[in-house]
Formats: sequence, C-alpha cells, structure tokens
Amino acid sequence: MFTARTPSLKKLSFSLLLVVCILSVWALIIWFGGESPFKGFYYIIDGSLGNHYQILSTLNKMVPLILAAAAVAVPAWTGMWNIGGEGQLLLGAFGAALVGFSVDFGVGLVNIVVALIVSAAFGMAWAAWPAIFKIKLKMDEVVTTLMGNYIAAQIIAYLINKPFRDPKSPLAQTPYIKSSFVIPYLFEGTQFSATFFVAIVIVLALFIFRKRFLLGYEFEITGSNSVFAELSGVRVSKTKMLSMLIGGALAGLAGGLLVLGMTQRVMQSFSPGYGFTGLLVCLLAFNNPLLIVGIAFLFSVLHTGSVNLQLFSSVPAEISGVLQAVMVLFVAAFKTFIVGRRDG
Repeated sequence: MFTARTPSLKKLSFSLLLVVCILSVWALIIWFGGESPFKGFYYIIDGSLGNHYQILSTLNKMVPLILAAAAVAVPAWTGMWNIGGEGQLLLGAFGAALVGFSVDFGVGLVNIVVALIVSAAFGMAWAAWPAIFKIKLKMDEVVTTLMGNYIAAQIIAYLINKPFRDPKSPLAQTPYIKSSFVIPYLFEGTQFSATFFVAIVIVLALFIFRKRFLLGYEFEITGSNSVFAELSGVRVSKTKMLSMLIGGALAGLAGGLLVLGMTQRVMQSFSPGYGFTGLLVCLLAFNNPLLIVGIAFLFSVLHTGSVNLQLFSSVPAEISGVLQAVMVLFVAAFKTFIVGRRDG
C-alpha cells in the first residue's frame, strides 16, 4: 500500500513545489515593478474577485478562453495541432454577425441557435483545409493553421472595411446585430450572460465524450499510437479529420458567443488574441477539459485583476502577460522533468 501511494505523493510534492516556484517568481516580478508583492496580489484578487460585478466580469472573460483552448485540445487527442484558433474564432464571429444583421426568423431562440450554428460552420470550414493538407499532402498542420490566422485576419479586415462595413459608423465594423439575436444579460449592470454556462456544458460534454464514448477512445488511441490504432480497425485519417473539424467548430463558436453575448458586432481588433491565449491554456491544462476551466479562470483573474493593479500601483497592466509567461515556463519545465524521470 505504501509503495502504491509513493508515486502519487511524489507527484503531489512536485505540484506543490511548482505552485511555490510560480508564486515566488510572480512576487519578485511585482516587487521589481515597484510594489509590495502582498499588496500586488491583493490588488489582483480584489480587482477580479472583490465583488459580484468583478466576479461576473472574470467569469465572462473565461468563455472565449475555454472554447479556444478546447479547440486545441480535441485535435491534440488525435495527435493533430490546431494553432489556427484565432482565425477560426474571427471567421466564426463574422458568420454570427452576418446572420445577425441580415436575416430574422422571428423567434429569438431560433435566431440565436442558427447564428451559433453558422459561426461553428465558419470555424469548421477554416479548420478543414489545413486538415486536408495534412492528411492528403503530409503538410505540417502547425504551419498551415498558424499562417491561416493571418490570412483570416486580413479577410475579416477587408470584409468589415469594404462590403460589410456599417455605413452609419466612422469605424471599421459590421452593422450591429438585431436585438432578437442578442443573448440577454442575466444581471443588470454586467455583460454576464448564458454564454458562460454554454462553455461549461461544452467542456463537460467533451470530458464525457473522451472518457465514456467509443469515438473518444478512438481519438485517444489515435493520438497515442496511430499505427496501432490503424491495426485495431480505427480509420485514423477520418478520426484526425473529425477532430480538426470539431476543434474549428469550437473556435468558431467562441467567436459567435462573443458577438451574440457581448460585442454585438465585429470590429477592428475584435480579438485581443483569444486563440493564442487559448493555446497556452490548453498546454497548461495538458489537453484535459476540466483543467482547462481552472487554467482559464486563473488567466481571467490575472487579466481582470491586472487592471486594478495598474490603478493602485506603479505596476502596468501588461504585467499579466509576463505572469502568464512565467507560469507557462514553469509548467513546461515541470512536465519535461516529470517525463524525463519517468523515462529514466
């Protein structure tokens, strides 16, 4: 019994050491920024969780991070890399906006569902061609999906500047979606809506799919050993293709939820890099859907709280990016160390 528990205890000890190291370096960075680490952490926590408005704002910022991370995680289960979440999110957002300002089905729920389906389809379409290039032509999907982000950004810039620009606005943006497409806010004075619960339900569905469904097992075995999976009867190419399509749909859905639940239009600089941040969240969560929620919450706390830190100290709000980078560095080192010890 003692020997069975020893690996778990060692893993727990390493995890606690990881947390201590991250917090220690964070404290040093805040101190070098000219603020007491204790006050710095207080300002971050108070700015993100100090009252119910700030809590709801923090939870609201988690939605695109959760779905963008899930868009990376699902293809990763099959050994595919979807680095194109940013472009898929942008096109998904445009798809939702396009439906929202151009048609009306007369029923609010139908409008919202159709707009979200279109957003997922746009994201799926943008993930399809890198997957085809990978499966048919053996082209590296990291390169194609990464480059696809910049192509998508230029496409969106053209669309909102030329054919779909709001003639009533001096800014480059689409027209506002119709009110029947807007996902209503749940609390007055906040932008918190049901989009948060949609993201949580999707994560839980992905967790159940991965653990309880045969197709989820095929995803796992394909990612672990595609040769063995092929010999076992798994159609590896179709499985990889499906995982990328699901990933693209999730990223597109993230964009759609942002439009319907928050911005109500697509404008220049619509995304501050949700797709790339989602990639970091996924890597830190080791492709685990439930861990994605926790890491996304931490990133959201840092992002929201850093604004409060800037207001009450000399530390700039951009410090949140530095703190996130430190966390990524330590988690990557931790994972490498654990894998190295296991292999040794």
